[in-house]
Amino acid sequence: MRIAGSNRDETWKRVRAAGVSLLYRHGFEAMNTRQLAEAAGLKPGSLYYYFSSKEDFLHRLLVDLLDEILLDLEQNLEGLTEPVSRLEAYVRTLVRWHVVRREETFIASIEVRSLTHDRQESYLQRRDRFDLILAEILQDGAAAGIFDLTHPRITRNAILSSLTAISSWYDPAGPFGLEVLTMDFLELTRRMVGLK
Repeated sequence: MRIAGSNRDETWKRVRAAGVSLLYRHGFEAMNTRQLAEAAGLKPGSLYYYFSSKEDFLHRLLVDLLDEILLDLEQNLEGLTEPVSRLEAYVRTLVRWHVVRREETFIASIEVRSLTHDRQESYLQRRDRFDLILAEILQDGAAAGIFDLTHPRITRNAILSSLTAISSWYDPAGPFGLEVLTMDFLELTRRMVGLK
């Protein structure tokens, strides 16, 4: 049953927000669709208008999130050609996502394991776009003699791992805000690629 005056997109946003909160607090295994419907202000049967199963919900949520991050990243990189500015835009974008949208990015890093093999593979192939973008930036910087990379793949994995881990330890009530974290991660990344 839809709430009067609602539309499908707005209702999905409510379902998604409720799902993020439940997944973050309880995890995929402990969450059920009855809880999700109640948190979104819907009857349980109404959820199946948006997805066919709890796993289908998780998959749609993760793909939505990934598409949003990639779109934001590509927009922030648009028009930048110099490797250092591209690397800095990459770092700024991912730090912001893992701080501002901490719950969603934490869920994405943890709950991929709850997808079936085929969906997991499909999601991971899509997520590989992050690796490819960073690999291109590092390759361009090394080719131009700007970055000093002994092992480019290790450097790329180290940068990605440090950025995606933020949501697992960042505390909004802690002493470090977005600006401080961004500057620290920019400095860390510069050192990793051999910049002074």
